[in-house]
Amino acid sequence: MRGEKMRITKIESFKQAVTLHHPFKIAFATIDELQTIIVKVTTDTGWVGYGEASPFEPVTGESIETEMVMLTTFAEQLVGMDPRLIEQIHSALDATTVGHTAAKAGIDIACYDILGQAAGLPLYQLLGGNSNQIVSDFTIGIDDPAAMAEEAQARVAAGFTELKVKVGGDDQQDLAAVRAIRAAVGPTVDIRIDANQAWTPKQAKRMMRAFGDDVSAVEQPLPAAQTHQLPLVRELVDQPVMVDESVHDAHDAFHVLATGGADIVNIKLQKASGLWGASQINAVAEAAGIPVMLGCMVETRIGITAAVHFVAAHRNAQYADLDAFMDFAEPEWLSGGFTQEGGVYTLTDAPGLGIQCDL
Repeated sequence: MRGEKMRITKIESFKQAVTLHHPFKIAFATIDELQTIIVKVTTDTGWVGYGEASPFEPVTGESIETEMVMLTTFAEQLVGMDPRLIEQIHSALDATTVGHTAAKAGIDIACYDILGQAAGLPLYQLLGGNSNQIVSDFTIGIDDPAAMAEEAQARVAAGFTELKVKVGGDDQQDLAAVRAIRAAVGPTVDIRIDANQAWTPKQAKRMMRAFGDDVSAVEQPLPAAQTHQLPLVRELVDQPVMVDESVHDAHDAFHVLATGGADIVNIKLQKASGLWGASQINAVAEAAGIPVMLGCMVETRIGITAAVHFVAAHRNAQYADLDAFMDFAEPEWLSGGFTQEGGVYTLTDAPGLGIQCDL
């Protein structure tokens, strides 16, 4: 069957509600309930692949409604094509419309799932094969400092050795929260902070000097469009500067890194149109001597598993922030992909994504 021609016969999209265990606050939004889209690609040879489109409008400019419409349009364009020809698939998607990266990511992940199944190999081996295991951080949302410290302590007790702490609200509360977390978890746990575009260069300088050795890096200190000021921030602060919202694709990565704007790049499959775009961003970053992190939106185990495969496959993917599936009750119709012990995720050797989905 592996040598046979293969054609897409149907692409289906299933809208699913995601209710968080408790509201999650970042600098520019408070999230308590979202929706995501599960994408199912069926072929004429029996292989079925699953992907996920999880837009977050403040970041991607896309909504569940827009992506459901685009997935219908993409389905009309892609039926009859071979899902294993990933570059051809993306050429067809990009010829249909610019943007709509979440919808493209959903199809991309499903096609890679089929590619792995047809090859009889787990995706991490097809993508690079560096390892089958990763270490992820756990993200602490903005809350009362004591509550944030309590959650951080609980996550460390559960086996997480790296934390990402959301800041960007009130400066004094942010300082109090990080100090409380550091006191609660001790000196060996790695703490990175994420300002989610909330600061000015002067504010970044002031806050990072106040945080001092309590934090190891700062993510997206400036508004996404202010990439011209990122080199200045790197000069003003001692800790490494990571970009997230400023980089959606390889062109963004080249621009930021060529001007000396970042020490780390946060790749998200939903921004990058999937694993194909993530590979291009990583190649640019690695050529510049810059490591990457794989982050996530509010995604189920499908989107998270795809990102885990990418991190495991690539030596340059040195960081992971892939904890979103832990923030809500996992659906009964979805399982597999990887096992988890605290912050250590180990991929199965099942072909493709290795997930089981009953949709």
